[in-house]
Amino acid sequence: MTTTMQSETPTPAVTARRQYYRVKDAAAVLGVPVRTLYHLAETEQIPCRRLGTVILIPASWVDREPPQPRRRWCLSPGGRCPRAR
Repeated sequence: MTTTMQSETPTPAVTARRQYYRVKDAAAVLGVPVRTLYHLAETEQIPCRRLGTVILIPASWVDREPPQPRRRWCLSPGGRCPRAR
């Protein structure tokens, strides 16, 4: 009995580039509150698409916008945070 092995050629991994972000994902990438993006989408200040109740933001816009610096919140009494030196 003769067994022939077929040579399997590895297919290159194709990474699908994201076309849209959900609001929660876009907010994480941009470093802004989720509610801010919902407000901007509802008032048509940013490009978006709606699929039923889901708001999608184009990845081209999210990738082009610079991320915002993270805010540091301080819960110390008196509302003042000691500065790191």
